Amino acid sequence: MTITVLTNVVIPQGILTAGITGELSRQNKRGQNIGGFATVNAYRDVTMRSYQVGTGPMRQDAGEKLVGAFEVTDAGTFGMLYEDPIDSSVTVANGALQGYMLGVEYGNPGFGNGGPVYGFRKMYAVWGGALSRARAFTRLNGTPSLYRGGTPVTIGVAAGNAAISAGPSYVTFVADASQSVTAVTVGATTQVTLSAALAGLVVGGRLWLQDLTGTHASLLNSMSHEITAITGGSLNVYTLATNTAGKTITPAGTGKKYPQTDEALTVAARFYVPVHFRNDTLAWELVIAGPTAKREIVVASCFLDEIREA
Repeated sequence: MTITVLTNVVIPQGILTAGITGELSRQNKRGQNIGGFATVNAYRDVTMRSYQVGTGPMRQDAGEKLVGAFEVTDAGTFGMLYEDPIDSSVTVANGALQGYMLGVEYGNPGFGNGGPVYGFRKMYAVWGGALSRARAFTRLNGTPSLYRGGTPVTIGVAAGNAAISAGPSYVTFVADASQSVTAVTVGATTQVTLSAALAGLVVGGRLWLQDLTGTHASLLNSMSHEITAITGGSLNVYTLATNTAGKTITPAGTGKKYPQTDEALTVAARFYVPVHFRNDTLAWELVIAGPTAKREIVVASCFLDEIREA
């Protein structure tokens, strides 16, 4: 069963005062041949995080909160939220949006892909190097600030605005503009005629299409397509790199303009890590007895493992 994350269950920061250790992991298969040459095959190239909390004594009231989280999440059957003490925020310098198309990552992190839906990413880089790696985060801590080409994006329903879904959180842009599709000419490249030109679309940009009909409309629907030429008296005929030779597509539907591949999409935000209890047991030891206000306990081997969300 897929783990459901309870967004109203957050591990309290007071537990951190009792000590914490963390671990980042991949899943690689390593080997070495008789000549001493090493081999590594990456089975899971996504970094996952885990935490051991309560490595030192904690106040009884903090222990009760941890027990409460254990109870309400059914010992890890459900997930909860945790603020990583060393990695819980992004700035516009390393916060990016990653495009999605047909539910699959598409385009370069930090730039538009001609479509409406984007996920949140944190970019990690080597100091002094050009290599970088994107990490997805899906649980926001507060309201993020979105930027398109360095300009703040308004949360709303007007053209160019955006909406943010509840966790798992994604950004959905409102189209800058849209026009009806009046003709489709299939071929090795595809010509799409709109009722009027979409301002801001250029050769090398991407046109979003939806709601076309016909047997093979799925080749064009719910996707952005590279524009290789713009012609017509009103500059409203778009030649697309998509091959539809021999296919049947009816001239209906809509063409839209969304953030383009040359437009930077960045974000500043704080975020949580969705986690769950690794084990079905929660062992504790009373290490300082006495009055309730002075009692301290150690919760041995309490591990929280990250949950990856689509």
